[in-house]
Amino acid sequence: MNADLPENAFDRAEPLHARTYDLLWQRLEGGDLPAGTRLKDTDWAARLGVSRTPVREAFRKLAHDGVLDALGAGGYQVHRFAASEIAELYRCRAALEALAAEEAAQRGGAALATTLAANIAAAQAAMQGDDMVTLQALNGSFHDAILDAARSPHLRRLLEQTRRLARMARRQLLAQALAAEVPYEEYRAGLARVLDDHVALHRALAEGDGARAGALMRGHLLATARDMGVVLDAGGALGDVA
Repeated sequence: MNADLPENAFDRAEPLHARTYDLLWQRLEGGDLPAGTRLKDTDWAARLGVSRTPVREAFRKLAHDGVLDALGAGGYQVHRFAASEIAELYRCRAALEALAAEEAAQRGGAALATTLAANIAAAQAAMQGDDMVTLQALNGSFHDAILDAARSPHLRRLLEQTRRLARMARRQLLAQALAAEVPYEEYRAGLARVLDDHVALHRALAEGDGARAGALMRGHLLATARDMGVVLDAGGALGDVA
């Protein structure tokens, strides 16, 4: 099996184009395909050991999702998120995750409180160690735990694509911060504010206060989008990102 493929990646029953699509999404979310990366169906067909047809179909679907941009020559490149896009994306996410927080406050109980407390402790350690990669992963896990505790399959379905896009945008911003293409200290300060918000959310959820948890979640995500936009705008003053 090709080294680009995880073990058993194509053992499932889905069509090849769906499996190719999922694999490419994993690469995009994980930051393995940075913004501006050019993708050719011939290259990816060879890397994955499949024909060009499923790769082309996967590319078209990813373009429909808004994460690939079509190029004039027939290829694609990885989309770069602008501050305005992030603001719109996070407005949608904030509305849905506020509902998840309200549900989780009623259903999560002590188990959720314990999980979130451990997450916050690990995130504080990562912040002190200046480990932004781990901190970003822990931030995502914090929200995952709340969505799990909400036990709402409808919310999960609605949030799936929104959160995928948000993860990709966050990975792009992290890559730019680590490469000094956007101001690292401003990026780090934004994550510190995220951590403070998580502490407040944990308290509201532990107390079973759904209204407060929902309001805090909405405010938290809208503020996060503003912080991300500020960093991106400041980065623009440093010059275009390659």
